Amino acid sequence: MKTIIITTDFSESALNAARYAANLAKSVEANQIVLYHAYDNLPIGTDLPMTDAAPSLIEKQSISNLEAVQQELIQILGGNSTVNIHMVTNNFPLLHGIEGLLEKWDADLVVVGATGRSNLEQALIGSNTANLASSLKQPLLIVPNHVGYEPIHKIVFACDLRKVSSNTPVAEITQWLERLRAKLLVLNVMPEGERANPDTTTEQYKINALLEVVQPEYHYTTGNDIAEEIETFAEYHNAGLIVTIPKSYGFFERLFRRSVSKQLIKKSGIPLLLLRETEE
Repeated sequence: MKTIIITTDFSESALNAARYAANLAKSVEANQIVLYHAYDNLPIGTDLPMTDAAPSLIEKQSISNLEAVQQELIQILGGNSTVNIHMVTNNFPLLHGIEGLLEKWDADLVVVGATGRSNLEQALIGSNTANLASSLKQPLLIVPNHVGYEPIHKIVFACDLRKVSSNTPVAEITQWLERLRAKLLVLNVMPEGERANPDTTTEQYKINALLEVVQPEYHYTTGNDIAEEIETFAEYHNAGLIVTIPKSYGFFERLFRRSVSKQLIKKSGIPLLLLRETEE
């Protein structure tokens, strides 16, 4: 992994995600970190003086705040670190700004905090995080608030065996396993009362063939709250990371629908890595 983009609004959640990303950068031997702040996207309650402030003053304050974060990350990385930290701030819409950075820096990963200054459900629904999660083509790591970095020994890959795709990003999953020297646990959650059918068996053979090279463990459970089942399983097995592909289980319909009270990111104290299917 060469470059990690960390987006921050200077909320405590975003700062926690930045600390997590710096520790991750050490573990995977990243070359550089790009700290990014889009001051067009400041959440209500931030300390930056948005109202009636001249753009130049806002930019200066943004740079000052980025420098403070940079100094903290330098301390985390240590004096002998070879990881370079770059700072970027502008008034672009967040998604547009990050897409530009991804192209410029050829970045491998974007890291964001799960919440802003409000509670998780309020922050996610219709938020910048939701927009990034549904739109970014590069991997997105969502770090829950107050979760510190610890070595990752187990990764849960949550997938729907009814919809296994030959475009499953096996190479990316394998790279993460190698970087972290972790074991893969593949989890399928079947809705309560639903019976397995021949198609499911065929899909199971397909995922076995795709992931054979990494020799994962396979686990199966049932439940109507898919997100809760994934989170409970990951916690029980002391997993350090949950990986999924957004369209699995109608992921975003479940994750961001207001009527869902127990959503994966809302409940979980485990970082969530969203990967994209490979292109044909």
